[in-house]
Amino acid sequence: MSSAFEKAGPGGWYHLCRRRSVPETPSRVAFNEPVVLWRMERVGGLLSHAVIGPRSNGAIIVWFVNGRPMGCRDFGDWSSAIRWSDQLQAQNWAVGWRLAFD
Repeated sequence: MSSAFEKAGPGGWYHLCRRRSVPETPSRVAFNEPVVLWRMERVGGLLSHAVIGPRSNGAIIVWFVNGRPMGCRDFGDWSSAIRWSDQLQAQNWAVGWRLAFD
């Protein structure tokens, strides 16, 4: 009894990936949707997370506690937004929040 691979042959379901069909450089990935940067939890069932979203002129960060938005901040670029988010996470850590793993 022959395997499905042996049966495929020319014109079958199995085709090799030809080198010329694979791009030489990866395509640029663009994020157009909000992304969760981190999640934290605290004793007593409190949950917190921060989300970064794209803006035409930079980024916005919104942070939440138990699913309720606590604040937002606009930034002129993603680097400063992420740097600020890291500072917020460090501040939360200093007062007892810890990383949450889903």
